[in-house]
Amino acid sequence: MIGRISGIVIVLLLCLSVQVVAQKKMPNPALTADSLATGNYKDVLNSFFQLAFDRLTGPDKELKFTGTPFAVMAKLDTALLVDTLYTKFRTLRNINYAFGLKLDTSFKFNGFTAGIKYALINKRDETVSRAFLNMVRNNAKAKQLFALNDLILAKISAMSNPVPFMLEYTNFRKGEKNFNALSQSLRDTILAVAATNDATKELGETLMRNSDFNLAESADSIYQDLRTNFNQNLLWTVGVTDTTYKNQLAFSNIVFHTELIKGLNKFNETKNDLELNIRSALQLTDDTLQLKRDLKRAVFSFEPGVNVAFKTRYTKKSYLELKFSGGYYHNFSTLYANENRDQVFVNGTVRIRIMNDIWVPFEVKYDPQHGNWFGFINVRANFKALGAVAKQL
Repeated sequence: MIGRISGIVIVLLLCLSVQVVAQKKMPNPALTADSLATGNYKDVLNSFFQLAFDRLTGPDKELKFTGTPFAVMAKLDTALLVDTLYTKFRTLRNINYAFGLKLDTSFKFNGFTAGIKYALINKRDETVSRAFLNMVRNNAKAKQLFALNDLILAKISAMSNPVPFMLEYTNFRKGEKNFNALSQSLRDTILAVAATNDATKELGETLMRNSDFNLAESADSIYQDLRTNFNQNLLWTVGVTDTTYKNQLAFSNIVFHTELIKGLNKFNETKNDLELNIRSALQLTDDTLQLKRDLKRAVFSFEPGVNVAFKTRYTKKSYLELKFSGGYYHNFSTLYANENRDQVFVNGTVRIRIMNDIWVPFEVKYDPQHGNWFGFINVRANFKALGAVAKQL
């Protein structure tokens, strides 16, 4: 399963085989990372499926479904979730497609929407990233585990009767035994080996101070911390979205858009997450001054902002997010009556997590030039797994 991908990293930390790590049943990194992702991040690029109801209080409502080609393929063929196959479909996992229905004030059909989005840069996918594996290899604490493991294995192999010690040490590596549960002779051997090498002295001192030391738990802690920080990296997407007229399939609106998200602070269990979020788009719409339907009205928008995610104490999942952004809009086309060529907005989004996978974002826009306020309520349901919920789709 995908969970074996985390085993690749734990193998690096513990120098075990994939089979040994699989026996420990490490948590699924892709799904764990997805559950720790902010709601704002999931709106930029969704890992599996998302069902959204946008602008519930506005005149132009939209019911939209977002997914990835790989999620559908894996739902039909779960063999694709094996790590050796999973890593081959990175391109498909970087694609989001969307289909939706536009609704008017009376919730009547007002056109179809469709879109596609691709992640040009996605440095948050630690499950297949060589950069992440290199980060693990170069981590100071991980290097200590590598060095101690190599030294202990060499020491035990040189013993006249290595089998009992090797079996006991294997249980220690697998996390089935804490350091104080080992035989006195093996503990003395480990401490003596650790003390003789500069690369392992600090780890040896840790073993002396903490007799309950669990090697597998320590390795997993290193992995989880590195993975969480890795998911603060850059994500940059580009895409196009279109909307049809309600009485025909001709396009009434086409939007070319790009979006960037990047963590601003290093992960810390006691701190909230800060994310830089920049959006830019070119919107082509029907010019209502013309009798025929066309796409001659062009509006450019640029929205830089910062998202603050407040996390729970133990699970580290965000339960509340506040996003503050500015908006600049420039109209390249003929202006309508009382319309400005350039407009500036101050935007805010309060995103509340009401269930594990369901978010309710409340968006507010303020036009300082005219003193107007605009508010919209949205609903996001993110299906992070291909389990019972996804099977119902």
